[in-house]
Amino acid sequence: MAFETKLDCRHYLGDRPCRFHCRGACEHYEPMGFRVLVIKTAAIGDVVRTTGILPAIHRQWTPAHVTWISEPGGARILQNHPLIDQLLTFEAAGILTATQQHFDLVLSLDKEPGPAALCNRVPGGEKRGIGLSPWGTVTPLNKECEPYFQLGLDDDLKFHDNTKSYPQLIHEAVGLPYAGQPYRLYCDERTEAAIHAMFEPWRQPGKVVVGVNTGSGRVFANKTFSPEKWVTVCERLLDLGHTVVLLGGSDEINDNQWIGDRLGGRAHLAGNGHGEQEFVAIVSQCDAIVTGDTLALHVAVARDVPLVALFGPTCEQEIDLYDLGEKIISTHECVPCYHRVCEKDPNCMDVISVDQVVEAVGRVLTIQPKRAVAR
Repeated sequence: MAFETKLDCRHYLGDRPCRFHCRGACEHYEPMGFRVLVIKTAAIGDVVRTTGILPAIHRQWTPAHVTWISEPGGARILQNHPLIDQLLTFEAAGILTATQQHFDLVLSLDKEPGPAALCNRVPGGEKRGIGLSPWGTVTPLNKECEPYFQLGLDDDLKFHDNTKSYPQLIHEAVGLPYAGQPYRLYCDERTEAAIHAMFEPWRQPGKVVVGVNTGSGRVFANKTFSPEKWVTVCERLLDLGHTVVLLGGSDEINDNQWIGDRLGGRAHLAGNGHGEQEFVAIVSQCDAIVTGDTLALHVAVARDVPLVALFGPTCEQEIDLYDLGEKIISTHECVPCYHRVCEKDPNCMDVISVDQVVEAVGRVLTIQPKRAVAR
C-alpha cells in the first residue's frame, strides 16, 4: 500500500505520528487554510498585548493557520495559546524556517530593522505593517499602517493628541476590525498546579492576596516606585489585613529581598527566577496586583486579574485595562516623556501618593471578573 502524506494538514508533524496516529490519508485530514505569519518579536509586554489580533484573524479567515515569530521569551509566554498553530523564535533556525514557507498574509508589527527585513524576505502574498526600505530604514507597508507609524515620529501626536489604545491601533494598522476584545494568555495545567501549591500556604481565610510587582524593565526611567516607597505601600496593605506577595524578575532579586527584610518577613517573596509561563501563573494566583506599566500589567489583563496600574513616563491612553482596574496617572508637569534617564527631583512617580495606591487597591478588590484561572 502506498504511503500517502498530506503535508498541508494542520495535524501533520513530520517527526512523529499525529495525534490520530494515521499512516496516510484519513478522515481527520484538515487543510491549514489561510496561512498568516505574525512578526512581533519584542518587547515581551508588547508581544502579549499584540495577541489581541488573533481572534480578528480567525474571524476574518476561516480556517486560518497562524505562525508567530518572536524573541525566545515572547515565544515561551505564548505557549499553549489555542489561536497560534506554530511558534518560531527570532533566531537563526526560526528565521530560516519562516523564510522557507509561503504565507497568504504577513503582519509585521515591529519598528525595528531586523523583523522588518524578515517581513520583506518571507515569501508571501499580501504584507501589512512595517517593512524595510532600500535604505535600511523601517517604513509602513500599507496605508492603514501610516497613522500608527506616525505616532512613533511625532511626540505631540503620541503624548497628547492620540486617544486610541495600542490594541485598537494595531488592529487598524493591519486592516483588521477591532471588537474591543481583551488579549489572552494560557498556562499548562502542570505549571498552574505547581504555582497554586506554592501559594497555598500563604492563603488565609478571609484574606485576599495582593501581588506587588516592583519592577519595570530597564528601558525607561521611573516606571515604578523606589524600594523605600514600596515598603510603605506594603506596610499599609499588610495593616489592612491583606496578604502581600512580592513579584518581579531577575532584575528585582536584590530589591525584593531588601523590601522583604524591611517588612520583617510579613510579605511573601514569589521568587525571581521563574520562567515566563510560571510568571503568568503567579500573577493569576493573586486577587489583585499593583504594578507599573510593564509585563505584569499585560499578564494581569490577559488573565482577568484586577489591578492598579501606575503611569509616569509612558502613555496611559495606549493601555486598556478592560474594566479590570484603575490607572493612577502622575500629575507631574513633564509626563509622559519616555526618557531613559531622569534626574528630576521629585520625579513623576514621587508625586503619586501611597494613599492613592492603597485606596485604589480597596476599590479594585470589589471587581469580580470571570477569572481565566480557577484558584
